[in-house]
Amino acid sequence: MTMLETLFGLIPAASRGQQWVAEDLQLINWGGYDGTHRVRFAPTATLLCGGSGSGKSTLMDAYVALMMPHTTPFNGASNGAVVGRPRGQEQRNILSYGRGKLDESRTDEGTKVRVLRGDGVDTWTAIGMTWADHDGARFTAVRAWYFPAAARTLDDAVKVRATVHGAFDLRQLERAAQSHLSDSAVRAAGLDTLATDREFSARLHAVLGIGAAGAGSKAMSLLARIQAGQQITTVDDLYKRMVLEEPETLAVADAVVTHFDGLESTRTRMLEARQQVRALQPIRGMKTRIDDAAERLRLIDALGRFGDPESRASLWRAQRRVDLLEAVEAELRDRTHATDALVRERQALADAAEAEREALGDVLRAAGGDRLDAAQRELRTLERRLAGMQRDRERFEAALAVLSVEVATEKQFTALVAEARRTLADTGAKSAVRDAFVAASSRHTDLRQQLAALEVEHRRTQTRDDNIPPRLHEAREALAEAAGLTAAELPFVAELVDVRTEFEPWRGAFTLALGGFATTLLVDAAHLSAFRAAIDSVRLSERLRFEGVPTDLPERGALDPATLPGRLEFRSSHFTGWLQDRLEQQFAFVCVDAASELSQHRMALTISGQTSQGARGAHGGSARQSILGFSSRVRLTELGEQIVTVRRDLTAAKAAVDEAAAALDAFDDRRGALEKIADLSWDQVDVASVERDLDRWNETVVEVTAGNPRIAELQEQISGAKARVARLREEIGGAKTEQQTLAARWAEITDDVDAAQILLERAEDREMTLTPDEVAYLDGLFVAPSGDDVSPSQRLARFDAALESASKRLLEEQRATQETWSDQRESLRRTMTAFTDRWPSPNLLADPDEALGDFERILSELEASGLHELEAEWRDSLLRLSGNDLTSLDSALTRALREIRERIAPINDIMQDLPFYDDDHRLQIVPRESQSEVRKRFRRELRDVRAAIDAASTDEEREGVYGRMARLINRIRPTAPDFADLVDVRNHVRVSAERFRADTGEHVALYDHIGEKSGGESQELIAFIVGAALRYQLGDAGSERPRYAPVFLDEALIKADAHFTKRAIGAWRGLGFQLVIGAPNDKYSAIEPHVDVEYDILKDTRGRSWAKAKVGVPG
Repeated sequence: MTMLETLFGLIPAASRGQQWVAEDLQLINWGGYDGTHRVRFAPTATLLCGGSGSGKSTLMDAYVALMMPHTTPFNGASNGAVVGRPRGQEQRNILSYGRGKLDESRTDEGTKVRVLRGDGVDTWTAIGMTWADHDGARFTAVRAWYFPAAARTLDDAVKVRATVHGAFDLRQLERAAQSHLSDSAVRAAGLDTLATDREFSARLHAVLGIGAAGAGSKAMSLLARIQAGQQITTVDDLYKRMVLEEPETLAVADAVVTHFDGLESTRTRMLEARQQVRALQPIRGMKTRIDDAAERLRLIDALGRFGDPESRASLWRAQRRVDLLEAVEAELRDRTHATDALVRERQALADAAEAEREALGDVLRAAGGDRLDAAQRELRTLERRLAGMQRDRERFEAALAVLSVEVATEKQFTALVAEARRTLADTGAKSAVRDAFVAASSRHTDLRQQLAALEVEHRRTQTRDDNIPPRLHEAREALAEAAGLTAAELPFVAELVDVRTEFEPWRGAFTLALGGFATTLLVDAAHLSAFRAAIDSVRLSERLRFEGVPTDLPERGALDPATLPGRLEFRSSHFTGWLQDRLEQQFAFVCVDAASELSQHRMALTISGQTSQGARGAHGGSARQSILGFSSRVRLTELGEQIVTVRRDLTAAKAAVDEAAAALDAFDDRRGALEKIADLSWDQVDVASVERDLDRWNETVVEVTAGNPRIAELQEQISGAKARVARLREEIGGAKTEQQTLAARWAEITDDVDAAQILLERAEDREMTLTPDEVAYLDGLFVAPSGDDVSPSQRLARFDAALESASKRLLEEQRATQETWSDQRESLRRTMTAFTDRWPSPNLLADPDEALGDFERILSELEASGLHELEAEWRDSLLRLSGNDLTSLDSALTRALREIRERIAPINDIMQDLPFYDDDHRLQIVPRESQSEVRKRFRRELRDVRAAIDAASTDEEREGVYGRMARLINRIRPTAPDFADLVDVRNHVRVSAERFRADTGEHVALYDHIGEKSGGESQELIAFIVGAALRYQLGDAGSERPRYAPVFLDEALIKADAHFTKRAIGAWRGLGFQLVIGAPNDKYSAIEPHVDVEYDILKDTRGRSWAKAKVGVPG
């Protein structure tokens, strides 16, 4: 076998060179063919002609139903304009053919289908075709369906697929139909049944020699497209639609995408697993902290309070204190013994030193020391007196410094004392200074309060659009709240009017003229009764006036600008119409420039605020604060100016307070100095005279000791002995004091030990013991570590100090632990909620109490699976495997292009022997690859990405290559905009037909657009190309004739004249095919001379069809 034969399976291995032709077609209950029908075919060409709807396409569809896969749409005229699923409910289908559907009609129950048979009863249909070969062998294929009355789809029917070697009369199935075409009944009729469509097709292809090496389905697909007679405009379209099947590149690309998506899906699950692990890992720490906090709270609750002597905390304190108290007792015992020994020792030393001093005194007196002794006594007396006088002198000097005077003599001192007593006797002097300070402080306080009030009012006014004083506003708010109204529904008159800008100087006069009317509250008259009842129980510090008014009066236009109402602006509201009328009636003051003009008008007003109403009038009053206006601009300006003035006055008042305070302090300092001086005498401060006496007696001592050096030595020894006695006496006194302290402390410790022992005994009686955890917790909280150099007393002191706030500290510890427990539970709940929000699951609840175990189980399963740790390894695998896929796709693209070119060669070989146009010319198919920069870049990117995958060595490089590969694969997805251009290699070539001279091979003509040719020329061209392609698909490229001959053409060859029809039929006949042609009545004349058998397809008025032979096949 040649390379082409083995590659494309052109010749079956078991071929005997026979040719199968269709001998007859049998129908039972198929469409309009009610009952049994048989159409015999000529081995050359048969014509089926008839009117529209007569049943030509029904015969053609019977062949499709018998031979083609169930996905092949019927090609009848009724389906020509319908787009839908093959054999869908909206098109002709087996079920409608089996029941002989006629039409549909609308009834009260809905759409009613009118059929020839099977209306409410079971029915069946069968199709059979017998083929004969050149040596007389016959083969018959049968398909039959049994439809129960309730069948709505083909799945509800019983299907029969059967063959037999030899002829078969379909009428033999009538007995089997009575058994609902059961398999046993059909086999009893002499047929060999097959279970599936695949087995049935394989049997037909094998017996009839359709295709080779499994190519039978491609051949049948081409036969179906030929029979459908699709409209084709170019040779390129003809070749690609009728000859080329779907290239393998589409399947390869789909496999690449599917493989990548599968791998990517796993990678996505890995990433998701890692994210889930990261999201859930904190819950373990949270659970530990929650459990620890709960355990700590339980422990604290169990310990109780230190204030409760029966609590476990008090038991721990008693145990710890007993240990410490016993250590302190031992320490006190040792210190007491040591102190007693010290007292005895120091007493003996003191007695010896005293005896020594007395002995030396006796020796001194014997040596003439009486005079020296008297001098020393005087010195001691003077020294004591001088010490006392120095303290008084220091007070005296300090007082003189305050008074800024100097005193050196007794006379000056006497004069100063007299002045001090006179000054102290003047009680009014201090009152004047104090009154000045009080007045300055009071002024400062008043100004500060005034400034604070102004600033509060300024801030409040900034938030409002009126100038109503706060007290009135608050009172109005109370009434509005009681009545269920808003402030806007209960306005003051002053809130509804404002002074026009050009009359701003008159604001004060208008305020005085309106008087209390400006602060009148307006109430909708319809709500007045309810308002009065609602506010009756409200207690106000301010008395408010209100008036019920109608709210349906229209607002008026411009009022007289010479009068007060005309110089006002009005806020638009339900009350404005009434207010304008009221102002016109009661406050229509004419605004005059001088008081002399007041008498000229019934009602008049000057800019100073004086009013006249005939003989009556009014004047005076304060208008410092205007309450008119529905804008707070004027009031804010007034408040700003007042605040500036008060701040300036406050600064001056603060300086006056400071000055008065300084004066009061200075007066008090001077008076204190004078009081000190008045209490002194000259003898108390005359230090100089005492110092002179000291000098004199010191001279006497020097005189006595200078005459007898032995006296000085004895005095020194006596002084030393005296000093030792004094020091020892002090040590003895200190030791005795220590003895008393230790004894008292020992008694206290003994009492504490007794009390603690009593508490421990009571706890023992109640069998109360502390757990190691409780002891460790309290030790860590209150027992500070200490070294060996710390005494037991110090340890006890530290322990008692730590326990001084023990209850408070324990409560704080409990509160902090409770907060930790709550915070961790809330954090756990938020973590759970975030997890379920991102990965919803009906089985997971964000409940720390109920669902924590589920989340821990999920985390454990994720960690056990290890998915979250395999991302890097999987990415490398994904790159490697997908890179191989890209290589396969690149190879498939190259191979598919080569196969298209190679595929044309055998077809051209067939057409090389067929005359085209005339005997001197031949037709050849010429492919040309169409160049595209986009495809070039795509192929280059395929190779570059594959090379980059091999070259990537770091995570960053691999991540970059992965992104490029993902983008590349996105371009070959079926939904990508350039998918067809990149992957479908049929779009990479342009196919045309060319006519050559048979002898020289010289190019004569190019056939590209079939639509440019006449109908006859187009049909001849299509016949040559498609016929040759069919020979190739049937596996007969190198055979004398095709093994499977029948070709059905529905309404083909009807656009050509007799000449071109003859050439087209001749082309098919020359290629060795048996033709069955369907044509309408008015278009078959050009075909008729070239067929051997002709049938008229007829239909009666009841919708029944039959085939009537005009030129029949001999019986």
